[in-house]
Amino acid sequence: MNADKKVLERLQELIDRGLEIEKTKKHPPPNCIGFDSTVDSQAANQWYTSAKSILGKSFGRDSEHYCLFEKCCEKRLTYSPLHKGIGILTAAKEDLEHGYVQDIRNLVAAEMFSDLLDQASELLEAGYSGPAAVLAGAALENNLRKLSSLANVNLPDNPKLDFMNAQLAKVGTYNKLTQKRLTAIADIRNSAAHGKWGEFTSEDVGDMIKWIMSFIETHLG
Repeated sequence: MNADKKVLERLQELIDRGLEIEKTKKHPPPNCIGFDSTVDSQAANQWYTSAKSILGKSFGRDSEHYCLFEKCCEKRLTYSPLHKGIGILTAAKEDLEHGYVQDIRNLVAAEMFSDLLDQASELLEAGYSGPAAVLAGAALENNLRKLSSLANVNLPDNPKLDFMNAQLAKVGTYNKLTQKRLTAIADIRNSAAHGKWGEFTSEDVGDMIKWIMSFIETHLG
């Protein structure tokens, strides 16, 4: 079972649990005007803790789903915030089911990779072509790991760049020409990582960085 499916199942469990807690609704006394209906406090707080946890871990603490949920349920958990919270969980589940959350993850990943490549470019401009190649290679490796997840490619622990490259080409994520170009880039990265400066030039590293930027834009942009 992949991670998204587990999250979807957990969200549905929490939605169902929230609906059950709603059934414990008790109206305020007739003379208590302006007070919200109450629900089982212990059950509601347990539900809130679990729901907040899954939203934070799966969507990120900066995500709209997490922030809205925390805001609507941060005070005393009565009927109205519980009802709103269930709506947010439902929206999160639907967004994940329709791929909207994956799009967000792609954009975040692409931004992270771009930051690494910006650092690599700065190192290259400062004359440090070796470290620049290593950093650019790290960005590419992370990118291939992300693409492998999107393509449902099973990876071993700490997969090598060459292995991911071969598997992604095999499932059709990109063609053989791209695979060969990635192999050449991996060779530059490996030479740099082992201090073999004479096996590549600063121009090679510059081309490497530009190509990786284009590759990431194509597949994650």
